Amino acid sequence: MAVKEKPPWGLLDNFSAPLWERLGLTGTRPQWIVKGQHRGYDWMAIELDHQPTGMFQSTYVTTTVFVVWLPRQSDDWYLPGSHITPDKQVCVDDTCVYAAALGQQPRMRTWIQWLDLAVDTAEEVISTEGMRRDESPEQKAERADDASWNTLDVNLVLFCLVAMAVFSFLNAMMLWEAYGDWQRHGAVIRCHPTVPIGTYLQGWKAVAYTASLAAPMLIVLKAVYTSVTRIYRPDFFVDLFLEGLVWVGAMYAMHHAREALVASVSQACKAY
Repeated sequence: MAVKEKPPWGLLDNFSAPLWERLGLTGTRPQWIVKGQHRGYDWMAIELDHQPTGMFQSTYVTTTVFVVWLPRQSDDWYLPGSHITPDKQVCVDDTCVYAAALGQQPRMRTWIQWLDLAVDTAEEVISTEGMRRDESPEQKAERADDASWNTLDVNLVLFCLVAMAVFSFLNAMMLWEAYGDWQRHGAVIRCHPTVPIGTYLQGWKAVAYTASLAAPMLIVLKAVYTSVTRIYRPDFFVDLFLEGLVWVGAMYAMHHAREALVASVSQACKAY
């Protein structure tokens, strides 16, 4: 019968590359552990409190992590990053296999399923030991680029794309208004009924004005493409962060370019 025990001091420091580090969890603190044997493998269940991973969570989250010890320590244990998914997260380091579902504490009657998953993974890892030794540089690079789900990238995508979507909507509305002006007057007009002086952009200035509204939206499309094709891969954070900086810089530069265009013909719209 499984018995809960108080975790020993420094328990989490005894693991070399555990699942909670792979997922980027912070503020981790074990509440209790359960130890046993399953199909000839030593295992431990760790009830782990950690800081929330979602953007709108404010309290600590608890996750039960199942750990199965491999028969020996080896740097040749390997598991593709695709085993870490939004539903279940499974990984391996040089000593153990880890399995969990982030933010969930399975009932004890379902633990056998999780232990089977961890042991099946351990047997898969053992059967493929050493297969990476003869890999070519291209194969190693491809393996290093394996997709691996993590919550930080999800939050990053939501934050960046929501911000981009809001400002892109405003740009789109201004672009639609400029297109309407062009259709009616053959120029981009910026006049207000209560102000006698306005703006009347024609020719290259009208084209430049509309281009300044459209250009940042192209960067948003590139960011969406990056999010779809590169999320959960190494350097994704850097890629999206750089594209976000380019977008912010473009928005700032284009705003001042439009202001300069408007100011350059501020006397030309008096009659409208």
